[in-house]
Parts: sequence; C-alpha cells; structure tokens
Amino acid sequence: MAKNLHEFMDKLRAIGSDEIIDVKKAVDPRYEATTFMRKLELAGRNPMVVFHEAKNLKGGKAQIPLVINAFASRKKLAIALDLPAEQYKMEPALELSRRYNQTIKPVVINKSDAPAKEVIQLGDEVDLFDYPVPITHALDGGPYILGGSVILKNPETGFYNLAMIRLHLKNGKRATIHAERHHHSGMIVKMHRDAGKKTPFAIVIGHHPTYYLGSQWEGPFGKDEYEIAGGAMQEPVRLVPSETLGEDFLVPADAEMIIEGYVSVDEMDEEGPIGEHTRYYKTIQNGKVKVKHDPVVHFTAITRRKDAHFQTIFMGHSEHGLIGSIPKEAVIYEKAKASCPGVTAVHLTPGGMCRYICYISLKQRLAGEAKDAIMAAFVSDWHIKFGIAVDEDVDIFSDQEVLWAMALRTQPHRDFFVIPECMGSPLDPTVGLDGDRPLTSRLNSSTTGPTISTHL
Repeated sequence: MAKNLHEFMDKLRAIGSDEIIDVKKAVDPRYEATTFMRKLELAGRNPMVVFHEAKNLKGGKAQIPLVINAFASRKKLAIALDLPAEQYKMEPALELSRRYNQTIKPVVINKSDAPAKEVIQLGDEVDLFDYPVPITHALDGGPYILGGSVILKNPETGFYNLAMIRLHLKNGKRATIHAERHHHSGMIVKMHRDAGKKTPFAIVIGHHPTYYLGSQWEGPFGKDEYEIAGGAMQEPVRLVPSETLGEDFLVPADAEMIIEGYVSVDEMDEEGPIGEHTRYYKTIQNGKVKVKHDPVVHFTAITRRKDAHFQTIFMGHSEHGLIGSIPKEAVIYEKAKASCPGVTAVHLTPGGMCRYICYISLKQRLAGEAKDAIMAAFVSDWHIKFGIAVDEDVDIFSDQEVLWAMALRTQPHRDFFVIPECMGSPLDPTVGLDGDRPLTSRLNSSTTGPTISTHL
C-alpha cells in the first residue's frame, strides 16, 4: 500500500496514547484547538491529536476531522522513517540524508485509483470555510493554511517545486500566499508574474510525514522535487492529473486533500499579522502592525479522500521546528563533516527554535578543527546565530549536558569569538536591517580539547 497519513496514524495508534490521541468532543479551530495543544505541551506531552468533531469556520461541523502535531517529536519522525523509536537523535537526519541522495521518480496512475479524487468539489462547491482551518494565535490576522505542501511548476524546465508555505485565507475562495522571493517558490511565482501569466499551484493537505520531509529538502534550484520526495518516502510518489490546472499539472494521488488554484498576475492584499516560528509576531513591531502585502491566490478546486483529515501544524511550537530542522541537520552534518571528519552529530536545539542554535559533537584531531566545523555550519544555514562545538562525550541532544560543558570547559575570553554583520533571518526580532538584508552577528564557541581534570 502506498504511504499516506492514515497508515502513519495507524502505526502510532499501535504504539499508544503517548504518540496519538483522539478527541471526540466538539472543538473550534478558532483558538480552541491550539489552546488544547498548548496545554498538552505545558504538561510535557506532544502527541499527534485528531479532533474528530472539529467545527468549520462558519461555526458548524466541519466536513472532516482536524489533525495537529504529526511532526511534534523526533521519535515520531524516527518512526516515520522506519527507524526504531529509540533511534531519534542523529539517526533521523542521517537516514534522511541517505534518502535524499537516492531519488525515486514519480509514477502517474489513473484517477479512478487515486484516493485524493474520491470527492471532487468545483465552482461554487469550493469553500475552504467549510473546513476546520485554524486561527492559531490571539493576534493572527485570520485563518491560515499552515500544514500544506505547495506544489509549483517551473515554467522553464517543467520541474516541480514542493514547499511548506503559509496562505492567509480571506474568504473560502481567496487567500494570500507567502512565497519569499529568495526561495524557490517565490522565484517561480515571479517568473510567471514577470511574463504576465497566472501561476498554477496545488496544496497538499495531509500526507505521510516522509512526503513532507521530502518537501523540506534544501538544495539547488532546478531539481524535480517529486523525485526528492520519492527518495524520502522510499517509494515513487503516485501522481494524477489535476482537475483545473491542466492534464500536465500532476498532483499526489495519496494526499488527504488537494486544493487547486492560481496566483493572480498582479493582485496583492494584506498578509498577517502571524505568530511565526520565533514565537513572535512577524508583522507587529513596537506594538504596531506593520502592514505587509503578498500575492493573491484564487482557489478553483478541492479534491479529497472520503475519509480525509485536515492536517495543520502548530505554528511556533515543536512540530513547526522539527519538520524543518531534521532536513537542515542532514545538510549541516554533511558540510561540517567534510570540513572536520571527526564530526559525529549536529543538532538544531528546540531551545533555539530549531534554527538559531547549532550544537556540534566531534572528536577533534587537530587544534582548530572545531572552529572549522562551526564555520561550515554557519555557511550551511544562515539562520544559525550560535555555533557550539563539544567533545563526543557530551550528549548534544541534552541542553543540560551542553551547558555543563560550556560552564566547565571554556573560558569566554579564549573560547568564544563573534563574527559581526552576517546575513541573518528576517524573522529574528533582534536583527538590524540594511535595506532588505537582515544583519546578525554569529557566536562561535568551542568546548573541545584537553581538560584539566577527569569528570564524573
């Protein structure tokens, strides 16, 4: 059977309530669902949650359940990658790196065999407000599609690009799309707009986690990312023709739901505010809303399984960080190990929102290698502000262990140095802005090398 979200949920249910729980009481996607998730998080729990009686944005019962937290722990992602649950530290990133290097071409199947085509809604039937699209935070500008993998097609090469991009719903048929211009998706939208053409796109709502891990691959522009996703899944992505975007625009047959549409040629609308992965509102500064505009999209079709689930992510919390950090760790590990063969593991810690603090474990052969490994990490991902290298006896998946090493194996004047004015993340609320380029400093800290005593 082809991999899909239902198969993954069944696997988690076989493990128990630590990994998935089913909520049978009515829940409103406007704040209530995410309030429930936050309470679980504060209690130290991070299961996938299926809200079977979720309401829609009109206040009635939604057509399908709502799913949150599919990616909320490294153990879940280890399970998704067919690893033992206890192999949740460096193993998922290493396995994903191996899969990224073994791409698998997709296959096209008949629509009659595609679960994602069991229900087809066109024209006036297209209304996203009939579905449980969440409003996550108190000051968010409205409901957002957050757990979708957006499919775009390069008009020059015909290759597909996959990316998790947010869409701010304005009504049931219209939204804005946040496709950053320096990302591959934004480049494709710009290609179409510069040519005076609409940009066809589709959104995958709900699929096996490895499909999403494939869509989070970070590599050069110009590869067909259905092949990358196939590698991540270890099987071909099954595709079918779209309903409204043409026979040559192919979409995943095993998704829970596919939303089709196009980006308009020149329409823009306000986007946000939105609580981002930093747990800050991106477009609220000094208590005031900074008005931002994004391209407008129009929805033309919804197709789905009869028993579909509407999958979203809990923005600014563990699953939002992890679905991005595991692919990043795979890239950082390869580049750091190329600079320093003694590197054994890298970790983008949740304490740094899985982006801004990178731990590196290594066995240093020569003085200075640890600094080289940290510099390679900085080059690998421009989010990173703090690079910390430790000896291989320190568990980098434990903040307490790393802080212990920093406290007792370093002297700040000797073991820390700062690189000023590097390219940083525009979402970091501490960066200085130089035009459109956010500038950040980077701190390099190495706790590796000989110690003056034997530790317990």
